[in-house]
Amino acid sequence: MRLVWDAWMAYVSRAAMYQSLAVLNVAYFVVLGPSALAARLLGAKLLDLDRGARPTYWLERPSVGMTLLDLRRQF
Repeated sequence: MRLVWDAWMAYVSRAAMYQSLAVLNVAYFVVLGPSALAARLLGAKLLDLDRGARPTYWLERPSVGMTLLDLRRQF
């Protein structure tokens, strides 16, 4: 029985690898590729990566209160 189990686990492992490769390729070529192409054609800037000189890339955020209730509601 152990031999059958080991053979089954080897097959399942190989099948899972092929399945994950297929799913990731479909996600890349069907979802990410066309959306990146559409964003580029529309001129959308998805990341703030301008190449101009900046002193820092940190964004200034307004300070929040320091009470326990304020710290529990972060979003």
